[in-house]
Amino acid sequence: MQCSNCRSDTVAFAVPDDVSEFAPGNGSAAAICTSCLNVYAVESPDEDADLTAVSEAFDVDEEAAVEMALVVGLLSSLALNRSKIETLLEHVEDRGVDPMLVLEELEADTGLKPTVAIGRRRSQLEQLMG
Repeated sequence: MQCSNCRSDTVAFAVPDDVSEFAPGNGSAAAICTSCLNVYAVESPDEDADLTAVSEAFDVDEEAAVEMALVVGLLSSLALNRSKIETLLEHVEDRGVDPMLVLEELEADTGLKPTVAIGRRRSQLEQLMG
């Protein structure tokens, strides 16, 4: 599947039931663009979904990687999605992963061209959650 925003490839991944309410369309699968990081609802995940194809920043616990991909999808509207983002970040931290470090690594990944200013959003999240 190609991204409707930038026409780059996407990675479609399964969304566990316990976080499906945070996925686009509250679905059991979503896709993330390998370039602009837009997150979309999809009907089904890729059989061999690997979020590290998007960025090495997702080279963490598999469930934490999915949760971080969902966070990235919610960053476009921090004000509207604040409670969802906070809940997902808590899930990620509970898995022993530093979500702010993942966002920092996404920001530093020169192969990405995110539509959202990841660094600015990370700073805003740190202020909100600090």
